[in-house]
Amino acid sequence: MKISYTNLLLITVFGVVTLSAQQPIFTPDQCVIYSEDNARVSYKDTLFKGKQALKLDGKGTSLALLEGIETSNFRVEMDIAGEIMSGLGFHAKDGLNYQFIYFRPGMGGTREAIQYIPIYNGALSWVFYNYPTYETTAEVKSLEWFHAAFEVRGNNLKVFVNDEKEPKMDITLFENPVKGGKLLLRSLFGPSYFANVSYRSLSEESSDTNTSPNETFLTAWEISREFPRAAPATDFESILEQANAANQWKRINVPEDNYVNLSRYFEYPKGVVVTKTIIPSENATPKKLHFDFVGRVQLLLNGIVLFDYHKIRFERMFDGTFTVGLPLQKGDNELVVIAEGDASFFGKGFRYLGRDQHTNWGFIARLDD
Repeated sequence: MKISYTNLLLITVFGVVTLSAQQPIFTPDQCVIYSEDNARVSYKDTLFKGKQALKLDGKGTSLALLEGIETSNFRVEMDIAGEIMSGLGFHAKDGLNYQFIYFRPGMGGTREAIQYIPIYNGALSWVFYNYPTYETTAEVKSLEWFHAAFEVRGNNLKVFVNDEKEPKMDITLFENPVKGGKLLLRSLFGPSYFANVSYRSLSEESSDTNTSPNETFLTAWEISREFPRAAPATDFESILEQANAANQWKRINVPEDNYVNLSRYFEYPKGVVVTKTIIPSENATPKKLHFDFVGRVQLLLNGIVLFDYHKIRFERMFDGTFTVGLPLQKGDNELVVIAEGDASFFGKGFRYLGRDQHTNWGFIARLDD
């Protein structure tokens, strides 16, 4: 049988179109469903307000992990009807490490309707990454269907709502150690319904969205190992003594992220850590430290306590919420931050995939004259 050049061209074009078309994903044979206790459970195929949908109730069925697709650059579309928090995870290493973009349908029309966060070791660090960059508005309503599309090319994420031409969110993603990675769906604190979920691969385009780090933020630190949460909660002095005695320090620095997100560095974030950095000064001079934090924290300069907070602070973090004076000496000055995350806010900790842990843990610090 002979195939003409024209027919061959048509076959080739048809094949390209087929490969680039949106393909259904998260069908019952493609994904694994997990409960909040990390048990594999049955797929809940539900009819909700006229659409056949995957139901995740946020507890018995919490997360759907897609099998068989590893992708770096893609467009995913879906219809969502959620109550509290409904979203897409991507570049996932597993159910504990991924990039997460989600909607708060109950906050539709506010600047908290959409939020992006990187998830490290199960920590849902929503108090870190906030408006105006990582949260934005969208006209969505609780338990009402809306259409969402997500495009990832390189380190750029765009989010479109209800077929609008302009993205509601257009941001630069943080450094991601997973090249490619899986996709997942997740619901928190209530039910979410996902229908007509589809995917296609995209080519990567050159991006000029990288921004230069702000060098006034302190991102280079040495961190201790993780210590159990202090008992009593005010006993940070003992933890500092233990950290100095162990003398086991790890250097960290993620200059593109102004926040020191300690959950990056511990497979099971649930304790207290000592962080330290050196601030050199040519002369004895006063400076200012602008900072914010979550949980409990203590700040020391050259061994002197400057700030001590032993209640549980559990609010969005922003640059400059607190300010203390830094009386720098001539030479090297050691700034120490002892930090415990938000686990005590939830009692034993925030429950996620079968374990109780911090979900926010860290601080932001900026030096100023």
